Amino acid sequence: MSSVDLIIVVLTIIGTGIAAVLVTVAVSSLVRAHRIRMEPSLGDARQAIVEALSGGEAETDRAFSVLSRFSDRYVAEVMLDMAPSVTGTSRSVLVVLGERTGMLRHARIGVRRRRWSTRLYSARVLSAFGVETEELPRLMKDRSPEVRAQAAAWAVTAPKDETLAGLIGLLGDTDGLCRFAAQDALIRVGLPASDSLISALDSVDGEVTQRILEVATAMGDGRFYRPAVELVEDPSPETRALAAAVLARTGSPQAGPELVRLLEDPSEVVVLAAAVGIAKLAYWPGCAEIEPLLSHPSWELRRQAGVTLLALGAPGTILLRSAAPGYGLAAEIATQALQLQSLSTLEVGA
Repeated sequence: MSSVDLIIVVLTIIGTGIAAVLVTVAVSSLVRAHRIRMEPSLGDARQAIVEALSGGEAETDRAFSVLSRFSDRYVAEVMLDMAPSVTGTSRSVLVVLGERTGMLRHARIGVRRRRWSTRLYSARVLSAFGVETEELPRLMKDRSPEVRAQAAAWAVTAPKDETLAGLIGLLGDTDGLCRFAAQDALIRVGLPASDSLISALDSVDGEVTQRILEVATAMGDGRFYRPAVELVEDPSPETRALAAAVLARTGSPQAGPELVRLLEDPSEVVVLAAAVGIAKLAYWPGCAEIEPLLSHPSWELRRQAGVTLLALGAPGTILLRSAAPGYGLAAEIATQALQLQSLSTLEVGA
């Protein structure tokens, strides 16, 4: 190839690139201009929906008439934008509008489509409206992790036994997003999920057990006390530490002595969790067992021991003051804890 031919090829490539950029900019400008023209009308649509939510059948009919002027795309944009903030009786009105516009009907069909993006969008629509279908448990086993994660979020609207079993199954999913979505959904379901989670602890192990304990820690249900007591004997330090956190969240009167016993655990992670739990429970009889941790080689444990003694009130403060004079690890951390207490007192006084 001669130099002239090479220059021609390079100029052709450059010209093609410039043309592509110009076309992209032109299309973007047209889309933006279209959105600007549509915006006032979309505002009218939003206002009509708001009036329908707080009005009666006449306002609902008017909202449907306004929405009928728009394409399905813009109807979906407006309604999905509003759906997450609508609850109670207003949600039922929004569902009626979703049915009348055909949006929910298309979503019910869409969750059975072969294209994963269609199933994902349809699941998002049904989730936003709080509408359940018989397809939900199947979607939690979908081949697409994005769809499984969305199905987990959707499951909050239908916390039935089958749905809860699907969420617990997702705790062992290979995809991190699915595992997180399942944990978040179970926490949002709350106490109705406790029995299923407790039953699952008998048949799972390892990381799934730990994820269930993380959910239990967030829930704070007293029914988790018994399985947590059993799991503080688990071979895994991480599991024992999480079980200690669950014990503290149950608020059981028997949790305090169990946490004190865990201060003798060979794992620092477990001892730290027990010390945090004793502080949360304000279990002051544990002061004498916490005090030796002020001189522990681990700075993190020493710090937590000081914080825990502060949290235990007068008995803990007395032990800190007795340890503060002199030199050494215990005196240093006790002095820091008492200084922290003084600063807190000054802030309250101010």
